[in-house]
Amino acid sequence: GDSPHRPFATIDYAIGQCTASRGDVIYVLPGHAETLSAAAGIDADVAGISIVGLGNGRNRPTISVLTATGTDIDIDAANITIDNIYFDVTGVDAVAAFVDVNAADFTLRNCEFLMADAGGQATRCVEGATAADRMKVLNCVFRSTTAGAASAIRVTGTADDSEVAYCHIYGDFSVAAIENPTANVCTNLRIHHNYIQNDNNGNWAIELVSASTGTISSNKIVTDAVATAVDWG
Repeated sequence: GDSPHRPFATIDYAIGQCTASRGDVIYVLPGHAETLSAAAGIDADVAGISIVGLGNGRNRPTISVLTATGTDIDIDAANITIDNIYFDVTGVDAVAAFVDVNAADFTLRNCEFLMADAGGQATRCVEGATAADRMKVLNCVFRSTTAGAASAIRVTGTADDSEVAYCHIYGDFSVAAIENPTANVCTNLRIHHNYIQNDNNGNWAIELVSASTGTISSNKIVTDAVATAVDWG
C-alpha cells in the first residue's frame, strides 16, 4: 500500500489502514477492478479520507456489483470524498441504494454510474439519509436507459444543504431522476447546472414532494411533457 508496486488488494482494506481526520488519501490505480457482493462491500468508516481513482475513461478504476440486491458502499463517517471512479451496478437486478450516505460532508465527484442494462437495473444509485448534511454530487454521469430504475439520486430524511450540480443524468426512471420522497423535508437543497432526462412517460426529471427549501436553477430538463418536468413540492 505504500507504492504502486506494492498495492493493497481492495479499497475497503486500504480504508482500514487510514487514520481519521488526518487527510489520508487512497489512490486507486488505473485498471483496478473490484466486484462487491454484500452490504457494506466498501465501508467508508474513517473520517476525513479521500478515495481518488487515477486514469481516464474506461481506464479508470471499476467497481461492479456481483450478486446481492443489498450490495452497497456505505458512507458511515464524515468528510469523505470519492473521485473519478466508474461504477457498474448492473450485475444483479434491483440494487436498492448503491452509495448509501449516512454521514455529513460527503462529496461524490467526477464519477460515472451504469445503472441499467438488459441484465440488471439498479433501483437507486445514491441515497442520502437525514445525517447526510452537505452531501454533494458534482460532475457525475448516471446512465439508466433500460427500464427498471426508480431514481438516480434520492435525498431522504431532513438533510440540510445537499447539492447536485454539473451532472448528466439520463434514463428511464419510474419515479424521478432526482427524488425527494414524501414527508422528507430537506432544507437548502440546491440542484443546478445539470442535464436531466427521464424517458419514462408521465414521470419527473426532478420531484420534490415535501415542503423542502432551496433552489433549482440553470438545468436542462428533458421529459415527455412540460407538465412532468419538475414537481417543485
